[in-house]
Amino acid sequence: MDVASFSAVIAAVSVVVGVVFFIFQMHDAAKTRHTGLVIQLNPALNVPLAEMMDDINEIWRRDFTDFKEYLEKYGEPLSDKALFKTTMYYDGLGFLLHKGLIEVDTIEYLVSGSSVGLWEKLELIIEGTRKHYNMPELFKWFEYLNKEIGKRE
Repeated sequence: MDVASFSAVIAAVSVVVGVVFFIFQMHDAAKTRHTGLVIQLNPALNVPLAEMMDDINEIWRRDFTDFKEYLEKYGEPLSDKALFKTTMYYDGLGFLLHKGLIEVDTIEYLVSGSSVGLWEKLELIIEGTRKHYNMPELFKWFEYLNKEIGKRE
């Protein structure tokens, strides 16, 4: 192979590598825009951190053993702002995870493991709410998030 042929091969390979790199860059940019759009459109993911921490702390302070007791003490779960905002937030994170728009280790970093503890505390309430309102998939992405984090432990 002479120098001219070798140069042509190198130039062609460089063009192919450049095109492949460009395609990956465009895919990554589209994924980033899509993730941003989902976050903007989901108000539960736009809650200020201080407000979210207040809601989580309020839920942690609650004492109940089952769905019936929760109803008696705190009222309808879907009318409970702290519970609804918190479960919707984790539901939104679970949806982002399901769609591959965020990694599970990033979620663990963001919420510092609180999702597992909250799921364990609220699982009976969520299941009771699903039955009470006949909404079997209510907060399914929160449940999905908990299962995916559980796989890592």
